[in-house]
Amino acid sequence: MIGGGFRDGEKTVTVARGQCRDDQTLRSNHEEADTRMILHAKHAARANRRLVLQSPDTDVLVLSISLFRSLDCPELWFRTGVKDRHRLIPVHDIAHALGEKMCSSLPGFHATTGCDSTSSLAGIGKKKAWDSLCRSCDHQDSLSLLGEEQELNVTTAARCEAYVCNLYTASKKTSTADELRYLMFCQRKQKNEMLPPTSDCLLQHLKRANYQAFLWRHALEAMLDLESPEGHGWVRDRELLVPLLITKSPAPESLLELTTCKCKTSACLRNCSCNNAGLACTEGCYCIADDEACKNPHGLTCISDSEESDEE
Repeated sequence: MIGGGFRDGEKTVTVARGQCRDDQTLRSNHEEADTRMILHAKHAARANRRLVLQSPDTDVLVLSISLFRSLDCPELWFRTGVKDRHRLIPVHDIAHALGEKMCSSLPGFHATTGCDSTSSLAGIGKKKAWDSLCRSCDHQDSLSLLGEEQELNVTTAARCEAYVCNLYTASKKTSTADELRYLMFCQRKQKNEMLPPTSDCLLQHLKRANYQAFLWRHALEAMLDLESPEGHGWVRDRELLVPLLITKSPAPESLLELTTCKCKTSACLRNCSCNNAGLACTEGCYCIADDEACKNPHGLTCISDSEESDEE
């Protein structure tokens, strides 16, 4: 069977014994071969108890595991590799070992942590994200909701944001990525590029992940009624669709222009950019304006209400 590649993108033909005929049962408007392979596997499972999917793409493996129970196929294998280095992965065994809940969360997990159409999270690998998912039933439930609807709702977005926050730190209980970003920014030896995304940036990422997960969850439907990706984390730039990275400033302009120091051993007394500018150190500095680590003479002095009343 050959699907796609024709002038009529929905067309599917069956080639057998030198004859070629249209197959109306597999006529589909899927744009990606990933989902179309799963649709064809569902059709082939009607007459075969054992199927083999061949692809070098991880997306296809994730799809085959998450939708295995819907294929009605007792034995499904995934053949992957390059040149003479091929291997067969028993999808049926993996799906049974993971369980229904984990399989349901796979599309949301893969789309959130990075796939062909969505970016990964800075400093967060698949293994770390997978281990966090396996430890928490709440996170499994949250990612199972991703892709249930085309439009990402507020509740699902908040639950998935909590999962992403947990990937960066499990010790600090924060409700939003902005709060976590601030706490990590104030820590010593914390590189800016390793900070989590802002809540606004993460929301756009989750919208893209939700749209992709929705496509995957409906891979067994031949004809899909999809909204345009615009408004789901993508915008149109002339003839191209590009990710919408952010809609708000990552920080107030005054903070972006703020002078900070990187003093480690001088206690902000020598060659301190804040001291030299006649400014007090702040939590954005390496010293985080700590009373013991920072001896900047321009430091801020907090006066309590009791002290003010004594002076009066």
